[in-house]
Amino acid sequence: MSELELNVATLSTNHRRRFFTVEQANRSLVLLKRIVADVILSYRELYELQEALEAAEAGNRQTHMAFYQGRLRASVGKLQQCLDELGEMGVEIRDWSLGVVDFPAHAGEREVYLCWQFGEPRVMFWHKMQDGDEGRKPIESFPAELPLSHIA
Repeated sequence: MSELELNVATLSTNHRRRFFTVEQANRSLVLLKRIVADVILSYRELYELQEALEAAEAGNRQTHMAFYQGRLRASVGKLQQCLDELGEMGVEIRDWSLGVVDFPAHAGEREVYLCWQFGEPRVMFWHKMQDGDEGRKPIESFPAELPLSHIA
């Protein structure tokens, strides 16, 4: 297992359990966009640093190795900070490279996810918990058991 895999494997999120309405999820995007942008950049940087570290190791360049290891630790720290912030918000990031985020929500008695991806102007999709991103449906098809504004 590479150092990157070890570092990324130690990252975790502690989620504050809460449920969002579509309106609440959309209002949270102002802050969420900034955090998710940082996640995407940090995650991309991790891979670039890992490649540079592996090249330094292959060439047995100790000074370079120490430099990249330090940068790698700092990048992992930044990513963990972002994950902590997302956990405090109560959202779950599903794809660190694309910035896919799920907001726990209710559709009647059923727990579902409202789904947003970095770059989208608002929450535009939802899916059942067990379906994952492959089951994304347009927000207009959100179950009509309750009006969108009343889903807690």
